[in-house]
Parts: sequence; structure tokens; C-alpha cells
Amino acid sequence: MKKPLTVVSALALACALAACSDTKIETRTGGAQGERSPESKAVKVEDRGDFRVSYGGAKKKELAELRQDLLENRVLEETADGLNRTLALPEDVTLSFAECGEISAYYLPDERRVAVCYELVDELYDAFRDGAGADEELDERVVGATVFILFHEVGHALVRVYRLPVTGREEDAVDQLSTYLVTDGTEEGEAAALDAAESLYRDENAGSGEGEPRYWDEHSLDQQRFYNIVCWVYGQNEEKYRSIVEDGVLPAERAARCAEEYAQIERSWTTLLKPYLKAE
Repeated sequence: MKKPLTVVSALALACALAACSDTKIETRTGGAQGERSPESKAVKVEDRGDFRVSYGGAKKKELAELRQDLLENRVLEETADGLNRTLALPEDVTLSFAECGEISAYYLPDERRVAVCYELVDELYDAFRDGAGADEELDERVVGATVFILFHEVGHALVRVYRLPVTGREEDAVDQLSTYLVTDGTEEGEAAALDAAESLYRDENAGSGEGEPRYWDEHSLDQQRFYNIVCWVYGQNEEKYRSIVEDGVLPAERAARCAEEYAQIERSWTTLLKPYLKAE
């Protein structure tokens, strides 16, 4: 039986990925030096909605136990509370865990609901078990990757409810948003992005013998997504993560452009989200 998710890791990650992101976004709307513009905190849409939470039932015993762990540690509640303090919504959006019958996560626009499947969280435990040390480390890595995935799907929700413009693949754009939100300078947030990247790399290797890569899919290939996320984490703090390049995880040819890539992501998403920030 898996140990419950630690309260400390769940709360710390929720703050890093949501509640603390309001300060991050606001201080970056003022220009290169970080000064605030006078309009940076003015809500430009009427706040008529909230992020709400739902823990769907689970019939399988192992998934029911996982559901109870997530429920007790308020993973969704802490994330929703932080987002509600930060963003004005024109309508309610539900953040949910659900038993899906598949390993997946998605946004359902007709229901305005983000769903992360219990099966996916369970799969993350299997993916990280060999590389993790103590049970607490395993829990933290799974929580990190799970919340990154949750924010990826929140990105899809924001694109829909705000009618945000997206040029290029939406899947890549919301990977950028999730990375932008989690890399807030905390160890927990940056580790969450790297754990999510590693889970994609492990998935790609595990499925390498199951047929041709799905070039037709709307997602970039898992290994491409891995290198993108690692690049952006490196790009937002090159000195701190220089070992990623020195150890050969990220090729130097790509690393040379990562700071510029991250800066562009920062500018783009700050601009897109600025009209929806709540005033204090």
C-alpha cells in the first residue's frame, strides 16, 4: 500500500504552483526591471466564477485508497484556493480527480472541468518507484508531477474560458504555462517541473517497443516535451541548473537558447494573464 501524500509537500507545492504565483505574475508585468505598472493589478473582467473541486469516486481498491490520500491532504483545495486568490473567472471551473478507466488527464470544455485520472497518479508511483529513495521522496515526486499535470490542464481551461489567442500547438503552450507557474524560485516548484519532465521521458522509453511514435498527435513527442521542460527550467536559472548541461541531460546546443526561450514564455503569459489578475 502506498503511503499517504505528505501534508507538507502538498501544501508547499500548492503554494509554489498557485498561491505564490500571484506575486510572480504581478511583479513581472512592469517591465525588464520588475517594477509594477499602475494598471498591473486592475481586474479587467467581472469575477463571476471560482475554481471548485471534486474528488470522483473510485471502484478499484487501490484507486480508492489513493483517492482517500489525495482527499485527506487537500491537494485540489489548496491549488484552487491559490488560483481563486489570483485570477478572476467569468464562470466556474472544476478541478477534479476521477476514475477514468485509462491513464490520462484532460479538460472537458462542455463541463468546464479539469480531470486528472487516479490511474495516472497510480502510474506515476510505478514510474518513480525505482528511482526514488524513501517513501516520502516518492510521494513528493508523484505530487510534483501530478500538480504540474493539473496546471497543464488548467492551462487548457484558461485558454477556453478567457478565449486566449494561441499560435502554434496549444499543448506546447500550456506546457509553457505550467512550467512558468511552477518555476517560482522555490525548490518544490522547480522540482515539480523536472519530475513531470522525467515522467514523460520514462513513458517514452517504456513505450518505445509498442509501435511507431504518434507523429499525428496534437502533443509533441514525450521526449520533445521532456527536453522543452528541462530547457525552460534551466533557462529561468542557468547558474542554479548548470549541472543539467554539464551532466549531459540537456545538450549544449539547446541550452544556449533556453534563457531566451524562457524569457519569451514569461513575457507572453504575463501579457495574456494580466487582464485577469485580481486586485488586492
